[in-house]
Amino acid sequence: MNYLYLISAGMYAVVGLVLLLVWRRHRVQTFARDMGCSTLFAALLPFGYLVSVAAPAPWQTLGVPLVVLGAIPNLLFLSSGVTQLSGRRLPQGAAALIIALALAALLLPNNEHKLLYWPLFNMSVLLTMGALAMRWLWRTGAGVRLAGPLLIALGLNQLLLIFYGEPALALNIVIATLLRALIGAVFMLSALDGALRESGKLAARFQQLTEHSLQGVVVTDGARILYANPAARTIYGMPLGLDHHIAFSDLPPQAFSEALLQHHHGLLQSGQTDLTSWEGRRQVADGRELELRFEAWRVEWDGQLATHILITDDTERNASARELLHQATHDKLTGLPNRAVLMQRLNEYCYLTDGSPPCTLVVLNIDRFKLFNQSQGLVAGDQLLKAFAAQLREVLGARAELMRLGGDEFAIVDPEGGAPRELAARLQAACARPVRLAGGEYVIDASMGLAIFPDHAVDAEALLRAANAAMYQAKRIPGTSLSMAERRFAQMSSTALENEQALRKGIRNQEIYLDYQPKIDAVSGRLLGFEALARWHRPGIGPVSPVEFIAIAERTGQISELGSLLLERACRQIADWRRAIGGCVPVAVNVSPMQLLNKGFPQLVQRILQQTGIPAHCLTLEITESAAVENLEDTQTQLQQLRALGIEVAMDDFGTGFSSLSMLRELPLNTLKIDRGLISPLPAPDAVAVVTAICQLAGALDLQVVAEGIETLEQAIAARDAGCHALQGYYYARPLTVADAGAWQQRELGAGTACCADDDTAALAGQD
Repeated sequence: MNYLYLISAGMYAVVGLVLLLVWRRHRVQTFARDMGCSTLFAALLPFGYLVSVAAPAPWQTLGVPLVVLGAIPNLLFLSSGVTQLSGRRLPQGAAALIIALALAALLLPNNEHKLLYWPLFNMSVLLTMGALAMRWLWRTGAGVRLAGPLLIALGLNQLLLIFYGEPALALNIVIATLLRALIGAVFMLSALDGALRESGKLAARFQQLTEHSLQGVVVTDGARILYANPAARTIYGMPLGLDHHIAFSDLPPQAFSEALLQHHHGLLQSGQTDLTSWEGRRQVADGRELELRFEAWRVEWDGQLATHILITDDTERNASARELLHQATHDKLTGLPNRAVLMQRLNEYCYLTDGSPPCTLVVLNIDRFKLFNQSQGLVAGDQLLKAFAAQLREVLGARAELMRLGGDEFAIVDPEGGAPRELAARLQAACARPVRLAGGEYVIDASMGLAIFPDHAVDAEALLRAANAAMYQAKRIPGTSLSMAERRFAQMSSTALENEQALRKGIRNQEIYLDYQPKIDAVSGRLLGFEALARWHRPGIGPVSPVEFIAIAERTGQISELGSLLLERACRQIADWRRAIGGCVPVAVNVSPMQLLNKGFPQLVQRILQQTGIPAHCLTLEITESAAVENLEDTQTQLQQLRALGIEVAMDDFGTGFSSLSMLRELPLNTLKIDRGLISPLPAPDAVAVVTAICQLAGALDLQVVAEGIETLEQAIAARDAGCHALQGYYYARPLTVADAGAWQQRELGAGTACCADDDTAALAGQD
């Protein structure tokens, strides 16, 4: 009899473990997991009963806990498994009810009634779940339908215990074990059927993805093609993988590189890499040469390790990229390389290693080409340029590179210019030949400048400048002429030109940075804001005055780029301070007249504010008085758009230009900054009178007044008493670094609000 309990427990354990193994292979089959757990816990029931009746006296007390431990989870997981099999979930309320009633049926009755109440409760649960299973699973497969009747039979099996008690326990266990095995088999078949359906779905998805993919898909074992999709067959023009596996050795070597495939297959299968890629040119069946890109990874195919290769035909894309590159680097009319290619070549040749031959550059300009266009028309002018370019190519041959710089200007580069005079003679001979067009023959004159690196220049730009200077020198000579560059052409670059080039490089390398000068409340002495001041520490030279490099930027047209760079840098610094300190005072940034002339300047400011995420009130823009006077109407429009964004605008250097009361009234300003030239005479009475008048005028127009250039306490007191709202100058602080300006703000925020004092010295004392 005891062996019967052990056999029953072992049968339950085997069925439960098999169900869990099925679930482990197919995790979506959660009902198999729940039914496996239920069967494993059911194994504790006969084992626990065996312990309670057959174990030695100290161990018999473990029997009831083992039965309780097995009975309740058994019913919970069984109920959950049935609901999962039908596509439902066991409600939490139902689970709680099962636990409560099970505990009551197991623990409350005395020993003589335990085989009455527990079988009644167990039968109720099993009959309920069986009836629900029959209803839920009625329209499923025939095998799955058996779950309901088998559960009902398992529930009715409890009648043996209800009517006959413990004498019927052996028969009850035998029947329950058989029914449990059948229920487990039903669940296993259902899980396997679900796994087959999922596998079918995955196979169908794979087929849909690969069969309709525009990229080729090939699966190989390293020696054979196990599978190839239609796109791969289209790319190669071969019936790959249709009827049987094809060996790479049987395919044309120009279409498939067997050695390369074996190499990458070996890398993947040995585990040296998880993903590999390569590319190459392959000749396919119809003789076309394609540019193919391959990506491969390790897969399992029909039970063996294989390599999945994704093939992309980049032929058209690469051809389009080459065409776009050609269009970007070549002249559309003549097909010659353009100025960008010229500079690239010159930079290459001018930075070759020592011992390389000198590089010769010739700049050629057609004389009086505008006259030809006016007399013969633009179409004839284009034909002349094309014919003349062809004539030059014919004369030069493979010796030198011919490029069109634009308009009627060409450049000739000879990287091995050992005989520049021979090159010049060839060019002069080409110009002497008549150019034949549909309308007749034309003899044209050209002016040429020849420069040699490193004799006439130290870099590519200097070489081009020297050749240009020589070309303009040649234009002074009638007819076709050539002028050789001289040392003095290289020396013609004055300090201003060197500064221009250095500034270009400085902007490119972001050598320009910002310092921040505080603005102080004239009454309380607290920090009101900063003015961002551009600074340039030129490598090898040292600090360069802003007056000097700002003037260079305006003269060379770089001021817009520089202004945008500094505006964005200031806004990003404001954002950094706000994140680090928790707040930030407004920062004023100077705007040049050329920036204001740009119609898109307000949109640029708005974009920078959005990118940096700072509110508009954190930024103040300062314009010069001269810019407002010269372009009053445009300035008014631009400032109105800026004010609409919520940005305050200040007029800088007020009092040095020719501003009128009408202009001040018409412009949407917030602040006037009195020029330091009017502040420096303070506290002289006449200077005080002028500043007072400006402050009264600003008050009438509801404008704030900032006095800049405060260098002494007396000036600060006089400016305050005259009506200035804010003070700025060396008396308070020289322009501060980012770290010092941040520390100043940190102190202000730490203090909460600035202290106010009646004493002038205390209120106006410097903060640094």
